[in-house]
Amino acid sequence: MITEKRNVSRQATSLNIKFAVTEVGGRDASRVEAKGSIVDISDQGFCMITTYPLQKGHAITIRGRGNEKMPGYGLVKWIEKAGSNYRAGLCHRFPVNM
Repeated sequence: MITEKRNVSRQATSLNIKFAVTEVGGRDASRVEAKGSIVDISDQGFCMITTYPLQKGHAITIRGRGNEKMPGYGLVKWIEKAGSNYRAGLCHRFPVNM
């Protein structure tokens, strides 16, 4: 049986996004643009699916937010591989207008 760890329930959604993540390698850093889909969201976080191999601790910036429900950024808290995709749980600081 799975134990719920969230303090706030999430609402199912389907928001296609473009996001940027900064990768740091040694003395170099590069900004990578990728696409994904937010599948659920709350005032504290969201879950997204992407083909980009996010890692725990990555910070993403969401580009071209056309929806007020969409947060501006997220910090990757967990990641799991699902076939050729990655499912990631992200948190964000500011409440989202639901």
